[in-house]
Amino acid sequence: MTRAIANPNPTRNPRMPHGRFRRLATVATALALVVGGCKGVLEVSNEQDILDRNLDNPDAVLPMMNGVIGDFALAYANAIDIVGLFGQELQHTGSFPTWREVERGIGTRPSGTGDQVFQNVSRAIWVADTAAVRFRKFLPDAEKRFELATVLMWGGFAHFMLADNFCEMTFHGGPAVTPKQGYQRAKLVFDDAVTVATAAARTDVLRGATGGRARVRLMLGDYAGARDDARQIPQGFRLVALYGNNTRENNAVATNTTTLIRREAGVHPRFYNDAGFKSDPRTQFRDKGDTAKGPDPTRKFVEQLKYPARDTPIPVFTWQEARLIEAEAELQLGNASAAVTLINQVRTASNITAYSGPVTAADVRALLIYERQAELWLQAQGLNDWRRFNLQFTPQPLDKCFQIGQLEFDTNPNLRK
Repeated sequence: MTRAIANPNPTRNPRMPHGRFRRLATVATALALVVGGCKGVLEVSNEQDILDRNLDNPDAVLPMMNGVIGDFALAYANAIDIVGLFGQELQHTGSFPTWREVERGIGTRPSGTGDQVFQNVSRAIWVADTAAVRFRKFLPDAEKRFELATVLMWGGFAHFMLADNFCEMTFHGGPAVTPKQGYQRAKLVFDDAVTVATAAARTDVLRGATGGRARVRLMLGDYAGARDDARQIPQGFRLVALYGNNTRENNAVATNTTTLIRREAGVHPRFYNDAGFKSDPRTQFRDKGDTAKGPDPTRKFVEQLKYPARDTPIPVFTWQEARLIEAEAELQLGNASAAVTLINQVRTASNITAYSGPVTAADVRALLIYERQAELWLQAQGLNDWRRFNLQFTPQPLDKCFQIGQLEFDTNPNLRK
């Protein structure tokens, strides 16, 4: 069996104090697999620093699993804000100068927001990889346990998030690697999660890991593999990040983009000025006209309604994304009519009229791009789609990926010239 690439020294993280785990997440930041009901979400209380030696025992399994879950949730919401600005799903309407810089398309160092995203996602990867190493060290029948499958699955999604949005990246203080190498690493983690989830007979985790692998295979150009994985995701499947009202547990998208909390960013004009997005139920927003402003008194604020509150869940992977992956794979394999059929399943689920236009490769590609922009709006995937479909929303060219975070660049000896 090919195992996930994990930190060979689980007690040492270049971004964390030696010998300690950082705070463990509470249940409110847990992630849920929604397949008719939730299983495996367990309570953790009394957040505190935990010594390494306290973690090498079965009593630490549930807190560590929820720690993995919580760190991914935090990184994901933060990435949605910043990738949304960078990929022009959102526009800055507030007072954060680094957000205005990102919105202008600057992803080069030093970028305070780019560094924050890099550190948050890197921490989520380290915590997941480290938990997998520990579970295999002391958990009885680890290769058949849903806890191991769970941390591997979320580790896979964290790997994907880094590969999707950074021009280069590092893992566990190692050398810089390319996005392709990052995707390949993510695939190994998802492969591992699929194997363990199968042995554990956990269909929910298996579907989440298989969906993540379909996404990675698509990015690697393995269209037949992506299609075959995506086909295994049934209608109704949803993998979501859950949030709460504790500061660390907030849905940071809602926190920064809603009228009742903070108007730091609003919907980008390319969405609120587009008739298609205006009428699409998947890109819901509230436009009160030119008099509605954020803390920046000059920019119009249009409120996104996808995440209205601090505890609104965020989709991570859904059956609709699986159908769009299938559709793209079919299109790449020369089956444009099959792609349209799959896309129409997604449109029908949102009560949108089925597409009945030309079925040329160019027309179906344009339809697919629109569908991904609408269905995956504010889910931290728009920037990569912008790059790989060679889209251009502004007169001047902009950066289309972030450089490695400044803190990593300053402290990683592998990056020093």
